[in-house]
This record gives sequence, structure tokens and C-alpha cells, in this order.
Amino acid sequence: MNIAAAVHSTPSVRAHGRYILRRVADCLVRENYRGIASGTILPAGSAPFDRLIASAGHYLAYADAGGGTLFLPVEPDGFMQAWRVCAPPFVHVGRQGARLIDSVTELLEIMKAGLDDEDRANLSTFLEECQAAIEQGAICEAARHVPPGAAEQLRGHPEWHRAMLANDRLASLLDHPFYPTARAKHGFSADDLIAYGPEYQRAFRLAWLALPREGLSLQGEPPALWPSFADIGLDPGLARTHALLPVHPFMRGGRLDQILADAGLRDRAHLAPQDYLDVVPTLSVRALAVVAEPGLHIKLPLAISTLGRLNLRAIKPSTINDGHVVHALLEAIRAEDAPLRERLLLTDESVGAHHGGARFLAYIVRRYPDGLDDCEPVPVAALLAPMADGRPAALHLADRYFGGDLLRFLAEFCDLLLGVHLRLAARYGIELEANQQNAVLLFDRCGGGLRLLLKDNDSPRIDAAALRAAFPGAQGWIDRLQDARIPQTDPAAIAQMLITITVQLNLGAVLEGLGRHAGLPGAYRPLLRASIERQLDALASEGIDIAALRGALLEARNFPIKYLLRAATLETRKAIGAADVNKAYGDTAPNFLRGASGR
Repeated sequence: MNIAAAVHSTPSVRAHGRYILRRVADCLVRENYRGIASGTILPAGSAPFDRLIASAGHYLAYADAGGGTLFLPVEPDGFMQAWRVCAPPFVHVGRQGARLIDSVTELLEIMKAGLDDEDRANLSTFLEECQAAIEQGAICEAARHVPPGAAEQLRGHPEWHRAMLANDRLASLLDHPFYPTARAKHGFSADDLIAYGPEYQRAFRLAWLALPREGLSLQGEPPALWPSFADIGLDPGLARTHALLPVHPFMRGGRLDQILADAGLRDRAHLAPQDYLDVVPTLSVRALAVVAEPGLHIKLPLAISTLGRLNLRAIKPSTINDGHVVHALLEAIRAEDAPLRERLLLTDESVGAHHGGARFLAYIVRRYPDGLDDCEPVPVAALLAPMADGRPAALHLADRYFGGDLLRFLAEFCDLLLGVHLRLAARYGIELEANQQNAVLLFDRCGGGLRLLLKDNDSPRIDAAALRAAFPGAQGWIDRLQDARIPQTDPAAIAQMLITITVQLNLGAVLEGLGRHAGLPGAYRPLLRASIERQLDALASEGIDIAALRGALLEARNFPIKYLLRAATLETRKAIGAADVNKAYGDTAPNFLRGASGR
């Protein structure tokens, strides 16, 4: 395809620029960056520029540190923030009068006023991320109109696997609900995005690196389809002293040279002259489906950032261990807990390796479980993706599997996710960071209802005392965890993750999006509250203490909110008080369920 035409098509770039501008402004308000959410709400008639622009009903007036006032058009919301930013242009009133703000560059210049050098530099870096999101948004928009590049290679795969990859691709064309520049794979060029991104879903072959066995930490056995040294053009004699690691071809060249130099391996590593093993990118970009073995995926580190400049797509050695430990723990729990066994499936991520702790010399092997032949796997991230007729994918799924009964589908969707996560939290003190990408709905083609498949379970929060009390022998798993942030002594940490991931991101964002699509904002909040009440009541009937969760979910005035942009890009972790950029919380989100009648 003509990349230049896709990127530089003026209407496309302009449209994506305004789209990113609105998302950025909305996120600044949602995360209350520099106190912007505390500005004054004015009716449009009270704004000092009614002849310039009068399309909004209300404006949020924010007195910036440069002596001016920024006016953002807003409408009442109540989901993640009290007021939601509407479409630009915005207006800035300063010493020289009023001017329209119609680009993210202008907006961020206003937000820079009064900042120190480090924070100004953070905003400049974020502007680069915004520009990448605008450019890549145009490229990805063009992908909607071309078939997936790997269609022929995947033709012989089982129907469930082809459907899963198709739904991954569908989800990749839709942005993250909350992170404003999620479209940007910062570090990818336009050519890289087309070659390696899930939006175009082209097949490519892996590079291979022979590294000294000394320093290699191997967990489990590599798959049987790993190449021999001869297969990739290396001296078979190297097998006595070296082992093979797969490498994403994006990493070749200067990136890999620097990684090997930093690890002291430049003179002892051998990059194979021949690539081997066809793979196809999935939604996560770095997780690659192996063409020769459906259901086998390989996760490889990439020197790019997504969801913020600090979110490098590397693989920490601890995640290789912890993902396996948590999977084994969950399987042991499932074996004894019938409701979880009936509803929940897990991917096996017990195989992986790293060399000398280097985050870019590592891999994880993911195997999908048996029993998926009669299923259509759909990541939660795909539910709001617009289809050819303009309707969200969720409506098509309701037509296909629930006879067009959207309310029945949404009730079952809520009951499934809450039935799993509330049970894990209330009974075992476990909450999984199962975001929209890692939570996969399994639609039964034979009419058997929904099940949930979870993957990438290496970063949960576990109330160790609660788990030990509920599951004798759990200490053996707890002792094997390497990330000290996983075991918690504060039960509130479990509720934080439950609310921000399961309730807000996976359920709330989908239900709110469907309500807005129908022109009925907030219409499905009572449905979600009713599901929470059902699940909590069911747990209470088993004698499980649900008082703390009931209070956190249904009675608290505010919900926690993840400060995704502030923690991952705009502020230092020290400034925001977070040990993990993906777990920095505020408490400014309204509890959108408080006023919803669930009975």
C-alpha cells in the first residue's frame, strides 16, 4: 500500500489530530493534571467569547500558570470524571485576547507554563508521543480497508484460532478507553507498524541468537519446533556451549548490538544468518502466534513504548517466574473450586528464558488450553470496535449468540467477569491485572453461554494472609514469587485493582460506550450494579465476608482511578508517589454505581 498517501492524507491527519487533542484534554481532566479538574464550570452563555464559538453547553474554565484561562467544552459524565471534554476547538483567553486552540501542540504549550525543566521536558516528550499517535492512527485507519496480510498462512488453522486472531486485529483498530495516545507504538516507524503491527497482521520470520549457556536461565523446555543450529545457518558445534533464543526482527541492527554490548556478550553471541519460524502479531504486538502450531504463542521483548514512555515492552525476568507461579496457583484453586472451574480457563506460560537478567534477551512461551474448538474467543478490547455497519462489535455478538438480546448478553458478561474476580478477591484475596487485552470472552458456538479465558497473569495483587486462610498450602506459591509488590498486607490494594481493571476498564468502559452509542449515556449502570449485588449476595450465602468489598464497590463516594498518563509520561514516579507506573492511583473518580438502582 502507499504509506505516504495514508499518512499524509490531509483529512485523515487533521481528523486524527483533533481526535487526539480531545482525548488528551479529556485525560488531563480525568487525571486532574495540575488541578485542571478543579476549574470553574460555566454555562456557554457566561463565556467571554460567545461569538467565536458557541457549540458547547458548558465550559470548564482553567486558570493556567501563564496568566490566561483555558476554556474546554464539556458535558456531564459521572463515570470516570464529573465532566467529559467534548470535541475541539478549545479557547484560550490571554493578554492578547481570545484564540482558538485546535492542536495538541498549542494545548501542551499552555500546560507547560510555570513548570520546571524536567516537567517541561516530559510534556515535550509526550508531544512526540501525540504526533506518533496521529501519524499511526492514519496508517491504522487505512488498514481497515485491506485484508490481513497473514490470511493465507492462517487458512489451515482451527476456526477458534483464526477467529481469535481476527478479533485481536479488530481490537487493535480501537484505542484504549483511557490512555489518550494508546495508538502510538513509540519507536516504530510507519514501515515497522505495517510489517509488525496487529493492524495489518502480516506474517514474518523470527531472528535467532545463539548465546552462551552460561548465564542462561531456562524455565521449562523450549518447544519442539525450535530450530537446530544448522536450520539457521550456524555451526552445529556451537550447540555444545550455546543455546538459541528467538529475537523479534525489529530488534536487529543497532538495537541488538547495544543490548549485547551492555550485557558483555558482543564477542560471544552469534546472530543466525537465516531467519526461522513464521509468526503473526497479536493484539499485544510482542506476543506472536506461531503459524506452524496453532495455540502456541511466543512473547518477545521489543524496544518500543506503549501506554506511556516508561512502559517499555521488555520482559523482566521476574515476570517469567511469577507468571508461571500464579498460573500454577490458579490451576490448583480451580481444581477445588467448582464455580471457577466451570467459568475460567487459563493459558499456560510455564516456559520461558532470559540471559543474565537482561530484559531484552528473554522470551515467554504461551500455550492456549484445550477445549476451545467450539468457541469464538473475543478480547474485551474488541467489544466496542466499530463494524462495517457502524455498530459496535458487541451488538453483532449479541445478534450471533444471544438472539439479538443485548441486555441478556450484557448481564451474562457482567456476571461472568464479576463472578470470577469477586470470587477470587473475596474468598482468596487475589485480584488479577486482567485488562481488556488479557481478558478473553469465549462465546460457545453450540449455545453453552460465556466463559472467560485469562492470560498474562504475572502482576496480580494477593492478600497473602487471606489466601493462606482460604487455601492451605498457599504459602508454597507465595514463597516462590519474585516481585515483592505482589503479596500485600493492605486489603485495599486488592479493591483498587478490582475497581480500576475489572469494574472501570473491562465492564464500565464497555457499558458506557454502548450507552453513548445508543444515545443513552449511563443507561447500563443499573445493570452493572445489579450484577455486583447478585455476585456479592451469592458469596455471602457461602459464608464469605463481603462487607469490605460491598462498601468499596457500592457505598464509597469516590472510586480509585489509575493515573495512567501522569505516572507513565508526565510526572516522575517519585513525584506521584508510585512504585509502579501501572499502579499509580488517585481517588477522584466518581462512584458511578452509587446512584444506580440495582434492584
